[in-house]
Amino acid sequence: MNKDHQNNFWKYVLLIAGGILIFIPLLYTVLSSFKTTKQIMDNFFAFPKPWTIANYQRLFADGVTHYFWNSTIITVLSVVLVMLVVPMAAYSIARNMSRKRAYNIMYSLLILGIFVPFQVIMIPITVMMSKLGLANMWGLILLYLTYAVPQTLFLYVGYIKLSVPESLDEAAEIDGASKWTTYFKIVFPLLKPMHATTLIINAMWFWNDFMLPLLILNGDSKMWTLPLFQYNYTGQYFNDFGPSFASYVIGIITITIVYLIFQKNIIAGMSNGAVK
Repeated sequence: MNKDHQNNFWKYVLLIAGGILIFIPLLYTVLSSFKTTKQIMDNFFAFPKPWTIANYQRLFADGVTHYFWNSTIITVLSVVLVMLVVPMAAYSIARNMSRKRAYNIMYSLLILGIFVPFQVIMIPITVMMSKLGLANMWGLILLYLTYAVPQTLFLYVGYIKLSVPESLDEAAEIDGASKWTTYFKIVFPLLKPMHATTLIINAMWFWNDFMLPLLILNGDSKMWTLPLFQYNYTGQYFNDFGPSFASYVIGIITITIVYLIFQKNIIAGMSNGAVK
């Protein structure tokens, strides 16, 4: 076996091992959602016998739909805001950072947020949002926009500098297009791979996030997101594992569908956006 074949062999071994490590827990989460708690306790690795949908019926009876829609509204609005604000800022910075020092300073300050541990600022943020009367869903959306800026801006600026030449702007200007027209008609559509990448990265984070909703929304159960509901539901039914597994499946399935739709553009967006 030559060196190339050996490298390919180990590559496939690692891919298969990684796939198994991801697939098996996911499989048994789904299977456990169709089992009674007694079946789970007796033999966690056995298939349901018989299959039951009682866990899902209990979840819907306990109002999981309300928390599902809370998560959906927060995720969708947060993603829309990020994709409206950040690409526009990235375009301005990418086009001017080589000409004006202020843009370089602004860019450096904004991406510094990547290196600030959340644990350092979570208490001040909680107190501030409470004092401002923003300890609600709208405040959470604003926080998601704020915390998404550093990483998302970094990716967009790199992608624009690498993949969207300034000659397009110059050609549009010669044709009489304004800056707004150039951005929305020419530049924004060319950012499609990066749009898909940032949509997936941020949507998965917003949908699955637990800490920020715990800090901002835990005081009012009507505003809970799905992960926060799962946390409190697991506590309420700690010895009844069936409904808990069913709630995990509901949380997984939506974001998985979104990921499968946009997965083709993720690798191209990440590889181009991370290179300057």
